[in-house]
Amino acid sequence: MKRLLALAVLVLFAAQPAYAEPVKINLHSCCVTEDATTKEILPAFKKYYKAKFGKDVDISASFAGSGTLKNQILGGAPVQVAVLSSELYLDQLKEKGLISSDWRKNPNRGAVIKSVIVFVTRKGNPKGLATFEDLARPGTKVLHASPDTSGGAQWAIFAIYGAGANFKNLSFGPEDGGVKLLAAVEKNVIAQPESARQTFVQFDAGFGDAIVTYENEALLEKAKGRDYAISVPRKTIETEWKVARIDRNIRPEQEHAVSELIKFLYTADAQRSYAKFGFRPVDRKVEKEFHAKYAQVAEPFTVDDLGGWKSARKNVIENTWKKIQTR
Repeated sequence: MKRLLALAVLVLFAAQPAYAEPVKINLHSCCVTEDATTKEILPAFKKYYKAKFGKDVDISASFAGSGTLKNQILGGAPVQVAVLSSELYLDQLKEKGLISSDWRKNPNRGAVIKSVIVFVTRKGNPKGLATFEDLARPGTKVLHASPDTSGGAQWAIFAIYGAGANFKNLSFGPEDGGVKLLAAVEKNVIAQPESARQTFVQFDAGFGDAIVTYENEALLEKAKGRDYAISVPRKTIETEWKVARIDRNIRPEQEHAVSELIKFLYTADAQRSYAKFGFRPVDRKVEKEFHAKYAQVAEPFTVDDLGGWKSARKNVIENTWKKIQTR
């Protein structure tokens, strides 16, 4: 009997998974999320996962412009989870077979955090720049990232266009107010770095009078002690970042950790961490906690007001912005 009991214990022990080796997964997330992700969210998730499931999880994270990250994934980067600023990038990954699940079934149609587009000026805003129309003044030097590599730059271009547009009549022709405003501002754009974060590197080096960027980036830079002024246009776009599984790259032993990581990003703890670093939470209760931190936009609009991502990308970026670049 004792031998049978000992044998049963041995078999049961042998059947248990070996926890000595941590589960390893890779996360790609747009560059503006780096501080919140590495300083708070991933350490908190590792503790949560160990406490709840008794396993260690090792997460490697990479950060860059969303377009760059998308290209890396297409090029074979072994990524299991992606947080990107353009749903078109996720659609492209789906078209190539890297995503087979429906990321729009996540809460908020996949959106895990939000922000708005603002612009940052020098200390005290010496040129009195308050609206996107002000950025079109002769002699004003403007920075924004490149829409070829940065989702943030696409949002910035949508914001400028939308500030001048009549949403009831989007013609995208020469008489379209959005086209006129975008063309006028783009004449003053002196540089287009790869990512939203890199625009601040150039700004710190003395280039430009204003950066068109995310509110969260502006708040983060001010929190670091930068003497910048933040101008919140009366009419600007609400932005969002979406999370998705990169299904083709997920091995069976990674499945559980991947699912739990995505769910964790929507928890109140993770949402508070994002909020500490300037993002607007998608969790309404957490958003109320940080409500006073964010500027109130008089006339906010969304990418849906521009016809949705596919239409906005085609009409505002491809057929309008790119033509302006060749003039």
